[in-house]
Amino acid sequence: MSIKDIEKLSSKIEINSQLIDSLANKLNSLESKKELYHNFSRFFRIYGDNKSALKYGNIELTYFDKLNLKDKKYHIALHLVGCYYHDNNQFLKAIEILKKSARLDIYPKKAAQSLCMLGSCYRAKGDIKKSINYYKKGISSLKKLNNKKSIVAHSINLALTANFSNNISDIQDAINYLFKVDSIIKNKSYPNFFLDVFNINNSLGNLYSKKETFDIKKSKYHYLKCLRLSKQENKYFFLSLASMNYGELLLKIKSDSSIYYLNKSLIKNTNKKHQNYNLLKAESHRNIANYYFWKKNLKKALKSINISLKTSFNLEIEDMSPTKFQLHKTSERLNISKALNTKIQILNQLYLKTDDSKYLNQIIETVNISDQLVEIILEDSTESSTQFSWRNNISKIYKYGIYAARLLGSENLQFQYLEKNKAFLLTQSINDNNYSLNLPNHIVDEELGYKKQILQLEDQTLTSDSKKLKDSLFDIKFAYQSFKDSIQKIYPEHFESKKKVELTSLQDVKQQIDNNTIVISYALHDETTTFNASTGLLISKNKSIPFSISNIEKLKTDLNIYRQLLARPLSNKNKIKQYNTAANSLYNSLFPTDEIKDLIQNKKVVIIPDDNLQNIPFEAFITDTTSNKYLIENTDISYAYSMSFLNVNNKISRTPEKDFAGFAPVEFENEKLATLQHSAEEIYSINNNLNGITLTGENVTKDSFLTNASDAKIIHLATHADISRKPVIHFSKDSLNLHELYTYKNNADLVVLSACETNVGELKKGEGILNLARGFFYSGSKSVVSSLWKVNDVATTELMTDFYTNLKDHQSKSEALNNAKRKYLKNHSLSEKSPYYWASFILIGDTNPTFESNSLIYWILGGIFIVFLFFFSYNKLINKRK
Repeated sequence: MSIKDIEKLSSKIEINSQLIDSLANKLNSLESKKELYHNFSRFFRIYGDNKSALKYGNIELTYFDKLNLKDKKYHIALHLVGCYYHDNNQFLKAIEILKKSARLDIYPKKAAQSLCMLGSCYRAKGDIKKSINYYKKGISSLKKLNNKKSIVAHSINLALTANFSNNISDIQDAINYLFKVDSIIKNKSYPNFFLDVFNINNSLGNLYSKKETFDIKKSKYHYLKCLRLSKQENKYFFLSLASMNYGELLLKIKSDSSIYYLNKSLIKNTNKKHQNYNLLKAESHRNIANYYFWKKNLKKALKSINISLKTSFNLEIEDMSPTKFQLHKTSERLNISKALNTKIQILNQLYLKTDDSKYLNQIIETVNISDQLVEIILEDSTESSTQFSWRNNISKIYKYGIYAARLLGSENLQFQYLEKNKAFLLTQSINDNNYSLNLPNHIVDEELGYKKQILQLEDQTLTSDSKKLKDSLFDIKFAYQSFKDSIQKIYPEHFESKKKVELTSLQDVKQQIDNNTIVISYALHDETTTFNASTGLLISKNKSIPFSISNIEKLKTDLNIYRQLLARPLSNKNKIKQYNTAANSLYNSLFPTDEIKDLIQNKKVVIIPDDNLQNIPFEAFITDTTSNKYLIENTDISYAYSMSFLNVNNKISRTPEKDFAGFAPVEFENEKLATLQHSAEEIYSINNNLNGITLTGENVTKDSFLTNASDAKIIHLATHADISRKPVIHFSKDSLNLHELYTYKNNADLVVLSACETNVGELKKGEGILNLARGFFYSGSKSVVSSLWKVNDVATTELMTDFYTNLKDHQSKSEALNNAKRKYLKNHSLSEKSPYYWASFILIGDTNPTFESNSLIYWILGGIFIVFLFFFSYNKLINKRK
């Protein structure tokens, strides 16, 4: 029975499962039954019954298994079932089936189309970079097959994905794809002429309206073309879509005409049967909400954004929270994320206007929905660019949550959001790496091999636009994902157990720290707002103190002056005065009350910085402009990415075989690198105390470092380092790139990067700075000492020698480094006391002693001796009495 026969039958009687099974039972051969289910599956898809299409598509596949057939028809059926899962928003299952289809070499067209459908699945899941890569690979294969219709369709879908990217290269590539396929469509006789021409121009309008490629004339030209075309063809749904997009463009340039087109998009939106009806309605209301927000009509703005979210989730009533299932199920995560962000901003302004705390509670509720949504996206995302993009988005939302929790007086909730906003991806990676050690060695080794190839190719693509390189990178990532899928089936409990990172609670922190320790976590809100949302939370053993940071613009100015003056000696009175003023202003801004200032006196203070606070030393703040005292003079400072990161990282089992491994190339084949005359003296002096191994001169290569450092308790590198898009550590003849640290394993309790700017790198909002220090944590280090600017060779040698003397004397890492700095200050005067010489090196991570004191043993022995002495004296006394 063909599809046409089924259509004729459906006009007479109702098609249901009983009828289909009855027809199948009348057929004698498995082949005939397979063909029947195939046709019914296609029939249901044509008429929009996706569930039935999926049901009978899967039944068709069972007959292929019974017949043990793997032919062209099988490949078609497999691809279609993947599409049916996609249409039913079952994206994980769709990905599984489509990957299987993409790997087959039976029917190249279906393999290529499956790659493109994988792109659609990943877009729906919010994994933008992976989506773009799959589309590009699939379209490239379709070009080889000269399949023009599919090339056009999937190039448009690629552009739809690029519309959610903030990578200018991806956006420009999508524009180029669209112009190429536009030339394929010559006239109205081309199949799907209207739809393809509309979609091409609509996508071009979208891409030219993005801030990365913003061109008002080009965007306007393409949107108006869509409007004219839709009117000519009487396509009301597309007229609504074009009106909405054009209205959004006008809203971006603050034109009052925008509301006319946005309302028009709702009036003309009458085709409720269209598969994208709800999406268009939701987006129209989101943009209308943005319009009213701009016009400060906050009640109307809130009403519109609630309608948008209600429509997206098919909620029964407005302002109802979606379930976790609905968050998993939705295919519009990207648009919903925008809507949630808009709602938070509206609620915030309503609170500022009314002082009604109900809006703060609604902010918290909306932040929690956003948090769950991003958590779902990150669970399955493997592309680092996508992960960082979502962390950037959610960081802005967490800061509204921190602010609302602060105003509601919920310190527990404030700390929870502070923790969520710090180094989550790094903490997750360390957690995953730790769990991976439980897998068989051959699997761990194979996975490491994949990671090395991927990171190496990613590093090469930073400086090369080679298509061959990009294809190789795609292929190895595809193979790696297949490897992980197969391992997950064998060890499902392993993958389930490593998924979650347990966040440390405020109560946990209070229980963990002693009476002499203070933890302070910061959140800087740098968006243009009419309120002060930058906050901090001080935590001691017995109390926690939330506080606000006033005048964020002045803080930024002071930070810029502070950083500039730190990076060189303070050589005259004017520079000293400038420095003292900025350093004291920062001290007062970041420790804003007398209570906080008193609490940190003579304490160990763990700073969890945020944004631009991550590349400054707090210990060089001036606490008193009269005496020009530094904060370090009576406070021990260390740093942490988050308390959750500390706890996860400290649980790792480390089994070093030697106490120390020191490396000092001294001279470099790279003529641009200056000789470090005192570096060999530095590590020899340190090794005199620690009795490990030292490598100097031409013996210090990348290979010798990787070989000798992996089993050392302390790793010390006295060398050059560069910060750039590709941070590196230099050795005598070669260099170690940041990406290589991610596949190297160490067992270090402490890594000391006695080199320039090892803590400097690219700032990723909500995650931290991508630098060499982070790389060493990823590879296993418990703590890292790194530098914030180009250091002085002589001063560094002096500092490091004293630091290690203190460590060997059983001081904690924090005490050892801070005491070395204090000694330097005591022994120097005038410009040599400038923070440039002593403040660059900071301690990140665990602060406990590297070498435990033997005092406990002495106390035990002393106790035994006292007990022995007591019994000896007692027996002697008894004997005398006798």
